[in-house]
Amino acid sequence: MTIKHPSPVRDAILNRIGEQVSNVEPPAGAPLTWDDIGLLCHGLVFAQRPILAATKDVTERNSLGPRGAWLLNLISAGVNFPHELSEVMGIGRSLMSAELTRLTDAELIVSKPGATDKRRTELALTDKGEAEHKVIHAEIERILRAGLAKYAPDDVRMFTRMLRDMRESARG
Repeated sequence: MTIKHPSPVRDAILNRIGEQVSNVEPPAGAPLTWDDIGLLCHGLVFAQRPILAATKDVTERNSLGPRGAWLLNLISAGVNFPHELSEVMGIGRSLMSAELTRLTDAELIVSKPGATDKRRTELALTDKGEAEHKVIHAEIERILRAGLAKYAPDDVRMFTRMLRDMRESARG
């Protein structure tokens, strides 16, 4: 996946959209307006771009697919079975197999028979995979710390809970 760096023209257009919303702080307890909701949607959609950019170098260096770097994160977090990765990523097993083949070819992961069920394939990061995961982790942390520096840690934690609640409400 190629991640384009924003152009000055693109930035100007997006800033113009944000400037259309009033900069007047509404009174405490005021209901959300369409401007509030629109600006929130704008933020949710475009905030992912710097995070995606955090994986760019590792993805290019290792010729990974668009999900490769995120799969390293999931495997590191203990999601070690291909069918679980397919579920988490919301993709079919054949597409997951192609992604895992790229990770294996890049020597970032290994597969072995499962510890409790030898019929199941279990995935693990190699030393190179651990090193690349640390690169991704550090870059994501740098981007998020810089972008959220003016907020108190409790505000960031609240925002995290709000995003989780949004994700969970979308399930039905």
